[in-house]
Formats: sequence, structure tokens, C-alpha cells
Amino acid sequence: MARNHDFGWRDRAIALASVGAAAISRLVFTPGDAVDPQPLQMQVLVAVALQDSLGADPPRRTGTNWLSLALGLGRDVVEQVVRRLASANLVQYSWDAVDEIRWELDEDEDEDEVDGELPIALTDLGMVAVDRWLSRTRLRFHGWPPERADVDDAVG
Repeated sequence: MARNHDFGWRDRAIALASVGAAAISRLVFTPGDAVDPQPLQMQVLVAVALQDSLGADPPRRTGTNWLSLALGLGRDVVEQVVRRLASANLVQYSWDAVDEIRWELDEDEDEDEVDGELPIALTDLGMVAVDRWLSRTRLRFHGWPPERADVDDAVG
């Protein structure tokens, strides 16, 4: 039988945070009912809803390339999920940006690269799904974050 492992303070904090993140992720991304998107689909919807891409230039440029990086998933997996979400009318592509993206990337760029930068936005139905998810998820956080607008501001 293995002896107790003597974690250092940093390793212990990392291990506890990882186990906690896994547990809360399972809890918050489990569908509440049959109409809710599956966990990976919901993660993509929430990421698109946040539009929180530091690499997004111009703002609100959340394509499958960024989603792949943000969620730690292969681009092909993200593209498949986004296609399913688009088929369910939960997200839509913004085709208005194609010319701008081609110009930014270079006109000779591979069409797949252009498609990966194509902005994705929630539809009204997608926003309803995210709002429903957030209503359920909010209950898991019991008063966190505190009642301060800048609580998540690392520099302020």
C-alpha cells in the first residue's frame, strides 16, 4: 500500500484547485433537462456569449480558432460542435466579416483559415439557453463573487 504523499504547499493548492474545477465543471455543465445543450455544446455557447477574446481584433471576433484555444479542444471538434449549434439555431456565423478577414490574413490565405476566423454569435435562442444555464449555475456559487463590481479585476 502506498504511503501518504507529502504535497508541498503549491502542489497541494494546484491539486485542490484542479479537483474542485473538475467537480464544479461536471455539476454546472450537466444538462438540466432534455432540451439543454450537451456539456461541450454549452461550454461553446458560454464562451461565445462572453465574447472575451484577448486575441480578438476587432472586438467580438470569436471564431473557431479562438474557441479551440480558449477551450483547449481541437479545432475540428470545435467546428463540429459549432455546426451542430448552428443547425439548432443557437449560434450563427457573421458572413459580413469575410472580406475583412481575408484582407487581415492575406488574400492568398487558405479558405479553412478564413472560416476559422469567421465571427460566431449567439442567436436569440442561444441567449435563452445561456440565460437558463446561468440561472441554474448561479445557485452553485452561493454568494460568490462578493457584491463588488471589480472583484474579478486582477489589477484594480
